[in-house]
Amino acid sequence: MTNQITDADLRNAIPDMESDQKLADIVNGATIHRDKWGIPHITADNESDLFFAQGFATAQDRLWQMDYDRLRCLGRASEQLGDLGLAQDRLMRRRALKIVSKRDLEVCSPEARAMITAYTAGVNAFIESGAPLPVEYSLTGTKPEKWEDWHCILVYKVRNTAEGSFQAKLWLAKLAAEIGPERTAAISPGSQPGALMTVPPGAEYSGAALNAIEELTNVVNATEMLRETDGGSNGWAISGDRTESGLPLVAGDSHRGLEVPNVYYQVHLKTPEFQTLGHSIPGVPMAMHFAHNDFVGWGMTHGGADTQDLFVEQLRRAGNKVEYLFKGDWLEAVRSVETISVRGGESEDVEIVETHHGPIISGSVDSGWGVAISDPGSRGGTKWVDAAYGAMKSKTADELESAFDTWTDRVNNYPYADVDGNFGYLFKGRVPSRGQENGWGPVPGWTGEHEWNGFIPNAELPRSKNPDSGWVVTCNQRVVDEDYEHYLTHLYGTDYRARRIRQRIDELEGKKATVADMSSIHADTVSIPAKALCGAIGALEALDGIYSTAAGLLTGWDQDLLEDSAAAAVYAASSRELNKQLAIAAYGSLAGGVTGEAVDAGAEDQLRRQLKPDFIRRLGDGTLGEAPYGFETDKLVEIAFRAGVDYLVGRLGDDSSKWRWGELHKTGHVHPLSGAFPEAAAQINPPKVEASGDGDVPFASGSSTPAEFAVKTGPINRYIHDPSNWSNGRWIVPLGSSGHPGSSHFSDQQVMWAKIETIPQLWDWSEIAEGAETTQQLLPE
Repeated sequence: MTNQITDADLRNAIPDMESDQKLADIVNGATIHRDKWGIPHITADNESDLFFAQGFATAQDRLWQMDYDRLRCLGRASEQLGDLGLAQDRLMRRRALKIVSKRDLEVCSPEARAMITAYTAGVNAFIESGAPLPVEYSLTGTKPEKWEDWHCILVYKVRNTAEGSFQAKLWLAKLAAEIGPERTAAISPGSQPGALMTVPPGAEYSGAALNAIEELTNVVNATEMLRETDGGSNGWAISGDRTESGLPLVAGDSHRGLEVPNVYYQVHLKTPEFQTLGHSIPGVPMAMHFAHNDFVGWGMTHGGADTQDLFVEQLRRAGNKVEYLFKGDWLEAVRSVETISVRGGESEDVEIVETHHGPIISGSVDSGWGVAISDPGSRGGTKWVDAAYGAMKSKTADELESAFDTWTDRVNNYPYADVDGNFGYLFKGRVPSRGQENGWGPVPGWTGEHEWNGFIPNAELPRSKNPDSGWVVTCNQRVVDEDYEHYLTHLYGTDYRARRIRQRIDELEGKKATVADMSSIHADTVSIPAKALCGAIGALEALDGIYSTAAGLLTGWDQDLLEDSAAAAVYAASSRELNKQLAIAAYGSLAGGVTGEAVDAGAEDQLRRQLKPDFIRRLGDGTLGEAPYGFETDKLVEIAFRAGVDYLVGRLGDDSSKWRWGELHKTGHVHPLSGAFPEAAAQINPPKVEASGDGDVPFASGSSTPAEFAVKTGPINRYIHDPSNWSNGRWIVPLGSSGHPGSSHFSDQQVMWAKIETIPQLWDWSEIAEGAETTQQLLPE
């Protein structure tokens, strides 16, 4: 094991992608064409060989990423990261995703199971081929273990089942304990009146601002004993009536943390029976989302439904057993102990306890209390793999919808379009049926009063097919109005991106839209909340010097957050400082998660989803004086503006003519091993590039307040599907197709991504073969 690597090490870690390979477990063989961006286009004459080749090709490009995700899900990241991985490992061990994944595999159909088995064989064929291993293994001194079928399910869960709404609930409980339930409810208004919804397209939320004083009081009562316990995306489809081709278009992007390598891996698969192109997850067969076949194209955004409940359990030891209280009886919990191995440190034992509500993720048996997480994907096996498999082979929009009837984790929004002219929106996933009080934080598990009553039936989930509006837009905003009979969530995202995309689509009316028009919507960086904040800054009096100059930059500004804009820098710096001021005023000692004095993503999430949008709305409509926040708001804008200008002077100098938003706003990709191996960080981290936009615009290049504008989240893909001619499709990812830092395809899409450019979705196989950068045959032994 070494903490240093050379440029030669980087180059030598790249496997041979040109020579024919003779391999066991492949029947007739397969061909892998890699295009000029290194994207694999794979053909075979049968399904088994196709998915074998996909597993082999993915391992060639992304083996270390697959392995790292596997270790993360198993709670074994500390084996590579040392102490830095311990907190994550403790939680993952308690989540017991190994058991959950095996349950899902057991319920797969024979066809889906055969697909997984073939893919697994392809991964192992690469591991056993004698090809060089990714350079990360030389850093950690480890080797990849054999891939198993259930690992294909496991690695999907690291960014899905392993995430969700439970963190926000834990934080709301802490906030209610800190400042009281009444104040917490006042600054947690949920959806604002007038918020744009997904269904029906164009409708606005008409209910009162949500509140939960009674529910949050119950949260405080349920969690008092736990106070010492540690505890976005765009998609749209438009009607063929509005397009140049006469058939619909579907487009969008997925927003997550910017990871190294990128979360998604572009792939194109074909047998004589079907073909599909889209964004795959390394370690998982198929192109699951943001994909199309010969008949249907679809995208995906997070549906935002609250599907993870937290139950406070009373626990006790009874000899070698652990018991929990439920309706007056002490029931036996499932218990085990696992050992976490730590690179360069001492191993640690973790006690894993599961009640009928789910695994205990916080608290401890010895304290007498714990928090169990209930998740639809953890209560027995579910057939989500079959859902993705069926979607991949769907031939109509209706077949796509039927396929996703068995989808589980997470609940997703799906905009779609097909070759028959249909377009629309689906809301798919398993949403538990229960009371709204479960949505505000941990609830008592011992009373039996908050149990689930099955799941919302598929027929009652929101959907919209061929709406009269001529478009659907889904950007994590509120899905339905207050009269919807089921509870979905209190924590939708803002409607800023959705509203702006709707504006852009409306501007196209009378013009026949093209793929290029869809791409221009991807590139939109006009901020809706900027108008209200800049208006308030413009109304400030007695400004002089650099403050007067900076305010003048905002006069007449079009709220477009372009990278070369000085006004964008002034707005962004003021907005960031406003985040701090609001957190200090509202959150008391918990403000550190926003100000940067503590690591607490829950504070930032609550601020951006609830308190700040309400503040901005009131700033714009003149009702700020009526806000029930419990703190003074009169001086916040001026304090934030002056602090923002001071920040710009400190970072960019006092010559405002040289201020540029892009100088502050650069990508912050960081390789997972760079912290543990700082000597190698410069070689394994990709270059930083400037980016326009911010978290509130269609080019949602987000940055947490403590990150000082480093872009940490953003579009991890962009796609445009054209059913009139699939060859017109476009796509892009940040970084590139390869996970090897020494590869030319490690970050060759990065600059194009930052400039909101795209590359073609190659679909014609003669063009693919003729222009291939490499072609490799996988042949039977």
